[in-house]
Amino acid sequence: MKEYLYDPHTHTAETSKCGHLPAAEVVDRYAGHGFSGLVVTDHLHPEYLSRIDTDHNWDHVIDHYLAGYRASKARGDELGLDVILGAELRFPENDNNYLVYGIDEAWLRANPYLCCMSAREFYRKFHDQVLIVHAHPYRDGNTTVFEDAVHGTEILNAHPRHENHNDRALELAKRHPEYLRLAGSDTHEDGDECRAGVLLPERCGFLCLPAHDRRAVLPPLVARLSGAGGGG
Repeated sequence: MKEYLYDPHTHTAETSKCGHLPAAEVVDRYAGHGFSGLVVTDHLHPEYLSRIDTDHNWDHVIDHYLAGYRASKARGDELGLDVILGAELRFPENDNNYLVYGIDEAWLRANPYLCCMSAREFYRKFHDQVLIVHAHPYRDGNTTVFEDAVHGTEILNAHPRHENHNDRALELAKRHPEYLRLAGSDTHEDGDECRAGVLLPERCGFLCLPAHDRRAVLPPLVARLSGAGGGG
C-alpha cells in the first residue's frame, strides 16, 4: 500500500515571529526530501495580536496571518507538494500550544479572536468542527495539561532546541487510547525541517478534514526521521 509522508507542524518567516525560513524555502526543502506535503501551523495567540491587530480589525489580522500559508501554497502548487492550512494556538491562561487542523480561510474569518478564550472553552465550542492536538505538552517541564480539551497529542516533537519530553507525551497518549498521535518537526529555522512526520494512507488524509469526518480516516503512522532527537 502506498503511503504519503506529511509534516503536520511547520512555521514560516512571513507570519511567525520565531520563524526564520521563508515559506517558499521551507516548501523547497520538504519537496527535496521526498515529502508529499506539509501543514503550515503558524502561531496565533494574544502576543501575536498585540503586534498585528493595531487597528482592531480581525480581517486585517487574518490577511497578515495567511501570508505564510499563501506563499507556501503558491510554491507547493508549482512543485506538486500539498500545502495545508493549520494553526498553532495559545490561549491567555498559560503557555500551552494547540495544533488545529481541518480549517480554512473562511473558518478563520468567521471566528474572530478565537485565541482569546480558554483551552477548554475553545474545545467546547469547536471540538466537532476542527481537530485539536496538544503540541509538545511537556516541553521545558510544563505540568499543566488539559487532557479533556484535545483530540490528541504530539508524541514526537523534533524541535532540536527544547526539552520536549516526548516520552511523557507518549505516556499521555497511552492513557488515552482514543487520542490521535502525531509527530512533527516544528520547523522554525535552518536544520529544523524534515525531522519527523506522519505517514498517511491517502493524500492529505485527516489533516484537511473537519473533526466529524476523522472517524472515516485511518490513523497516521508516526515517522521519526534521520537526526530527529527532539530534545528528549
